[in-house]
Amino acid sequence: MTEQAPGGFDVNQPNVARMYDYYLGGKNHFPADRAAAERVIELSYGYVRETVQENRAFLRRAVRYLAAECGVRRFLDLGAGLPTQGNVHEIALQEAPDSLVTYVDNDAVVAAHARALLEGDPRVRFLEGDLRRPEEVVAAASASGLIFDRPVALLLVACLHFVPDEEDPEGVVAAYRELLPSGSYVVVSHVCSDPVPEAMAAAGGVYGRANAPFEARPAARIARFFDGFDLVEPGVVPLNEWRPEPGALPLRGDFLPILGGVGRRP
Repeated sequence: MTEQAPGGFDVNQPNVARMYDYYLGGKNHFPADRAAAERVIELSYGYVRETVQENRAFLRRAVRYLAAECGVRRFLDLGAGLPTQGNVHEIALQEAPDSLVTYVDNDAVVAAHARALLEGDPRVRFLEGDLRRPEEVVAAASASGLIFDRPVALLLVACLHFVPDEEDPEGVVAAYRELLPSGSYVVVSHVCSDPVPEAMAAAGGVYGRANAPFEARPAARIARFFDGFDLVEPGVVPLNEWRPEPGALPLRGDFLPILGGVGRRP
């Protein structure tokens, strides 16, 4: 018999958002999520914990850079995941109180938590939508008040590795690029298979039993997501190397198997 949580979702199937929350040390997860996450931790030799921490830090630095240095005031965060400290709206509104932030996710768990957290601030919205349908997402965001008549920051952080090859992730990003006004930015982070391809393939097997597939990709594939954008220095790099904070601590591991960067639409 399938056990259902109050929101109607299956707690016996691992959920990628709740697994991510577990990696970060959060509390929004169930035994199935913890078991799957622990298996990924084992397969990754523990690198996954540092990877998700560096991913959150990269997201915060990128949003701060776009708001404070580039004058961006509109943020569209796709595949946003469960709310955690240091959310996009917290960083953006701290730097620029007139910012507008729209989160998009197609996960019922995320939707329930996000709506409870974000209720009451007209500058922040949550939409249920599938990032693989760019025109629908942009239309819904526009209808909710995030008008695409000035530069927008499109955030695709740690989500494209859940879009399988047969769904053409490069084509998805290219479709968004064409919908963005000139001067907009894209922020991408993506797990890289180059350092430990066997472990990444095994982790993909674990996620294959979860609610979304997982596909780490080589660095050359990740760089293609920025086709048609002008890369911001230092380019597509391990996340800890993208504009690190002064005094940032060195990695605990030997390498970071996740790359990212920021690109500007000409």
